Amino acid sequence: MAYIGNPVTKDFTSTTSVQTLTGDGSTSYSLSTSVSNPEHIAILRNGVRAKPTTDYTVLGSTITFTTALDSADTCFVIFLGQVEGSIVPSADSITPAMLTTFNGVYNNLATVTSTVDVDAADNAFLAGPVTFTGTVTVAGTLTVV
Repeated sequence: MAYIGNPVTKDFTSTTSVQTLTGDGSTSYSLSTSVSNPEHIAILRNGVRAKPTTDYTVLGSTITFTTALDSADTCFVIFLGQVEGSIVPSADSITPAMLTTFNGVYNNLATVTSTVDVDAADNAFLAGPVTFTGTVTVAGTLTVV
């Protein structure tokens, strides 16, 4: 059958990780994968979706339910997102020069020596005390804190 458009290059199958929990009357269980917050998993308890932070909490690879799982309960954990890693900048690796301007915002460098234009569509702020030796033209919003 002919179609219009680009050909589909991926199938629509899912590789979502799922775990089944078997209740034993306790509230805490081990997860097969660590998660950073309750919204990274979906819990189906007896076919009803549980509400994160209300019905359960997570800490790493441990899930704790508000109400204990009975042996008759069916409970499925669907992993929606996982922590793959994180990067923490080393001490003193970010310098003030890296933060000078950002999307219409001019950070406090104690003395504003260059010409700064705050366009009509921009919202900017300065954290004081600030000395102005350059020209500041404000057509938008400039807040000095």
